[in-house]
Amino acid sequence: MNTFKAFEDILKKYIGDKAIYELPRRWSEKTRFYHSVNHLIQIIEDIEIHPDFKYLNIYEKHALLLAAFFHDAILNPRRQDNEDKSIELFVVSFKAKDIKMLDTVCDLIETTKHRVRPTNKLQRIFWEADNAKFKAGYDTLLKNEKLIQKEYSFLPKDKYKENRIKFVESNFGLFGTSVDKDLKKLLEFIKKL
Repeated sequence: MNTFKAFEDILKKYIGDKAIYELPRRWSEKTRFYHSVNHLIQIIEDIEIHPDFKYLNIYEKHALLLAAFFHDAILNPRRQDNEDKSIELFVVSFKAKDIKMLDTVCDLIETTKHRVRPTNKLQRIFWEADNAKFKAGYDTLLKNEKLIQKEYSFLPKDKYKENRIKFVESNFGLFGTSVDKDLKKLLEFIKKL
């Protein structure tokens, strides 16, 4: 299934043709290993299976979908402002006159920058979808770690380890004790790199 074609009608309602053309190219850049089209598909699937999804109105569902398509649309591992740049891309791509939708999607993307579970319903659904793989078990964590390591292969190993250790540690307590056990194992793997 071509995710971009499957949701093209919804995307066309809110964003310009240039962005619709660019999004598949951006998500397929050769420097993407973890943050690829597979990540986008996974987020959309996790949004749709969230227990609260069936209670959302069409407007909320469209906001979540737009956030999924744009939250990692800009990915340059050498930069620290990818989410901000992705928000900027969404803002310049947005063609609808609905400022509330614009603000909602920007807030959803902003949510992914933080290691705090949001209390706002839509933000929580989106944040949980973006972070769903933390709860998929150690094997998935390890597989994803290796993909992320490829995205950051330009970094010296010590710098990569330092950054990843900080990131993994920032997730303790967010997903429950079984995930914390998996994260401890993942930390041991990273420390041995």
